[in-house]
Amino acid sequence: MSGFDRERHLKPLIAAGLVLLLIGSVLIYDSYKQTLKRLDRKVTSARNDLSQLEVSLQQYRELDARLRKLKRQSNATAGRNLITTVENAAEKIDARNQLVYVRPQPDKTHEDLTEEGVEIRMVKLQLHQLVELLHQFDQIGQRLKVSQLRIRTRFDDQELLDTSMILSRFRENR
Repeated sequence: MSGFDRERHLKPLIAAGLVLLLIGSVLIYDSYKQTLKRLDRKVTSARNDLSQLEVSLQQYRELDARLRKLKRQSNATAGRNLITTVENAAEKIDARNQLVYVRPQPDKTHEDLTEEGVEIRMVKLQLHQLVELLHQFDQIGQRLKVSQLRIRTRFDDQELLDTSMILSRFRENR
């Protein structure tokens, strides 16, 4: 054995180099495919996130439009006096003459809301009139709340009711 025999050693070295090159190419190609799959998953996830964002944005726009509408309604009715509101509701149920008094109550402040209130006293009401009055207050849409509702039957006619209540309206402090 004298040194390096080209013919004998060169072919296995070339074959081993080609095998190593082929294995390296397969590994690089597999790594490339895995990277593409990972990127595809990220793209799919980003598309899902984007569609969820679009749905959330649509819901936000709808809620914002409702809020603006409610604020416009609130501003339109904010100037109305509660006493006028009570008188109009009593007139609608044909009980204006049964309204004894409407007394303003002192305003109460709760964090970012102010509660304006009036005390209402009505006599000789029929049950359906009282129910209709409460329904009128509910339909006004000024954030009205009836509290301290007291109802008594009249001693002279058991069919009629005397009632007193406190009606409150809430407005935002600015």
